[in-house]
Amino acid sequence: MNENSKEEIAKLKEALNIEDVIGTYVELEYKLGGKCLGLCPFHDDSTPSMHVHTGKQIFKCFACNEGGDVIAFISKIKSCTFAEAVNLLRQEWCNGSTPPPQQIARREKARAQKPAATPAQLAAMEAENVKFMRSMYGHHPALARIHEVKLDDHSWMDGNKYHPDCDGITQAYVDFEVSQAKSTVPSAFKAMRGRIVFPIRDENNRLVAFAGRTTQTITEENRSYTPKYVNSQTSDLYNKSRTLYGLHLAGEPIRTETFAFLTEGYKDTLAMVAAGFKNTVAQCGAAFTDDHAELLKRYTKRVAVLMDADDRGREIAAAAIAVLHRHGMQTSELLLPPGEDPDSLFRRIGKRAFRTIVAESQLTGHLQALKESTGMDLASLVSDNPLQSPEADEADIISTMQSDRPRLMAREQELQHQMRKLGSKRFLFGQGPERMQINTELMKLRSQLSEVSKQLNRPVVWYK
Repeated sequence: MNENSKEEIAKLKEALNIEDVIGTYVELEYKLGGKCLGLCPFHDDSTPSMHVHTGKQIFKCFACNEGGDVIAFISKIKSCTFAEAVNLLRQEWCNGSTPPPQQIARREKARAQKPAATPAQLAAMEAENVKFMRSMYGHHPALARIHEVKLDDHSWMDGNKYHPDCDGITQAYVDFEVSQAKSTVPSAFKAMRGRIVFPIRDENNRLVAFAGRTTQTITEENRSYTPKYVNSQTSDLYNKSRTLYGLHLAGEPIRTETFAFLTEGYKDTLAMVAAGFKNTVAQCGAAFTDDHAELLKRYTKRVAVLMDADDRGREIAAAAIAVLHRHGMQTSELLLPPGEDPDSLFRRIGKRAFRTIVAESQLTGHLQALKESTGMDLASLVSDNPLQSPEADEADIISTMQSDRPRLMAREQELQHQMRKLGSKRFLFGQGPERMQINTELMKLRSQLSEVSKQLNRPVVWYK
């Protein structure tokens, strides 16, 4: 696909936050309603006359009439062509690298001049988010019950409630508080009207932002004026370059599984969670950053990257892997069938088959990582395995290793349970012989668990 096709340009703009880009050239003052104000760099501006609208991803100067999207801004301020602006944005903002020093200097200067929000101001921001989210519960009975919203008028039956059209995913949508905004919303959330709304919580469970997905089918005709997603503006409460979707629920599962799945979007994470992979997080529509890596590093040093199975998805995966390696983390890139993403694949084939394919993709990543780290290819693995004939292929290996999964998974859970019990018991003893005996037992269990994990295709070999 042409990297400057309409579809690729749309994906590029979705991955960027116009406020972040313009904010490296212009000091912005934050206002309610998803808008920012700043001195226009395209004329001699003495009072802020340029408006930047985060929700619509556009800018407009009401003095000199300059305006447009993020590409138009870069093209104008850099005096370059459309194609040059696109390439510059890809290189500096969408490949996992840090922006140029001069842009970082502008950004830090703007941050230093703007006083940090007080705890009371942060609480007020979150309160506004909570108020908006509660306004949607009338369209979602399950969420209304969770948050004790009265439904005496049964307004949720007016046909506007959101349902993900896939029974296997519904519970995950409820758990993650997904709903649909009404046609009438508080002024600060106008961009969310009628959209499917994904509430975003930080790792401490604070409600910091929202992502609103259109219910319309995106076509070549409406793509330019109907963004697939609109997002909450950057603030002291929320920065998508420092936030991972789902981490507030995935933290403990990540520690338990000892690795995290990283997906491209909100719906992909929900599909993974619905399939039982609760150790899954997603980027919030931004390129994977150093801050994201440091955030994940608090929970694990291993990340299985699972992006869309297309050219753009592979680029995003490669960029994320580069950042993770820079922070000393281990990675495994998982591959889905061509043209698929976790959400589309789950909906098409169901939970059981989806889980099998993800497990097989983990094995494929495992075998590829083994080849990279040891030089041993698949053929040598087969020839060294007395259970396989020389003609066996990768599918045969996957089939053999998957056939005994129920017993192995039960054994894995049993070993993990025993280790947790011994771990708790160990804290009751000092440095005496009882503690040494417990440590010996833990080492034996850990060795057994490692062997079972290998047979279950757990990603025990990682790139680094």
